[in-house]
Amino acid sequence: MSIPQHRPDDALREARAPLPQVPFDALRGMVRLWAAEHDLTVEQDAAAGIALRTAYGQIAFAPDGRGAVAHVATPRLDFLQALRDSVVGHLSHAWPEAARGLRWSDADPGADGAGAADPDALPDNVRLMTLAGVEVLDCGFLRVTLAGDVTRFSDDAIHFRLGIPPVGRAPCWPRIGANGATVWPTGADTLHLPVYTARYIDRAAGRLVFDLFAHEGGRALAWARSMARGVEVAVIGPGGGTAQITGEIRGFADETAFPAIARVIERNPDLTGEICLFGSGAARRYPMPPAPGVTMRWYDPEEMGTRAAAALAAAPDAWFWLAGERTCSQDFRRAYKATEPPQGRSYIAAYWQRAAAPV
Repeated sequence: MSIPQHRPDDALREARAPLPQVPFDALRGMVRLWAAEHDLTVEQDAAAGIALRTAYGQIAFAPDGRGAVAHVATPRLDFLQALRDSVVGHLSHAWPEAARGLRWSDADPGADGAGAADPDALPDNVRLMTLAGVEVLDCGFLRVTLAGDVTRFSDDAIHFRLGIPPVGRAPCWPRIGANGATVWPTGADTLHLPVYTARYIDRAAGRLVFDLFAHEGGRALAWARSMARGVEVAVIGPGGGTAQITGEIRGFADETAFPAIARVIERNPDLTGEICLFGSGAARRYPMPPAPGVTMRWYDPEEMGTRAAAALAAAPDAWFWLAGERTCSQDFRRAYKATEPPQGRSYIAAYWQRAAAPV
């Protein structure tokens, strides 16, 4: 994965945290599994340490006395927060006490020694934006415009999370915990956190535009339809999922992924290969950019799994891009990994999950 673009004057941001009760050998094994699960590049794997390259920067661990030490490095503060969150999240599964007690070298202890100078400060990868407009498109999507700080977004960093507060309650926004990780509101204050694609960015005007598929019953759809202009919403990211493709693509996208595959086409004007779009009715009018080197094919939504499997058998060396329903994505990821492909040649993601059948 490539690191999204950053300003050339950005200095490298680094932070270290001791893990005195975490045995390095066991930690090293966990990190190997972590890398395999998320298709991360392992830059070093030795008794002296293990290092991963992620979409946000480097995560490394090394032995330190009877335990270990974590190290993260990246050009941007918002990415640094994402790396800290990732380290704490993964440690929490095997060593929850160590994850809770973790303290980073770049933390400002503040007056109370809690690990943050301002306990109400937003994490560096979170901004509050306001709803500036909602346009109903004739293809079953709403085009939503948010106003605020969009300087973090680049041509490659295309995904973000919305943090939508519950209706009828004063919003409660995330903050930074003593261990450096993001603390999310819980209970009645829990935020709805769907992921979307930044369809257009206007940095001069401070505008973020995204297209929301009008899937009836969706909480984000209800929010966009009912909220007045000026209401605040959290924007977390940008996140992973590079738009840069090298080589011939085999793309598969259902309606929820149409905005993302459109960004991929725009980002790669010389793209070649084949993209299969799975939609019906009005969704087939979604405005896809021109792609002269790509064959575009339309299919019914339920055909994605079989079409993707056939393409994998026919062209295993292609650059595979697939996003859609969770079960379909998981099945294809397993099949793709079974071919032992090179790293950095795929993007396979679940954009939604089918509701369980009633029992």
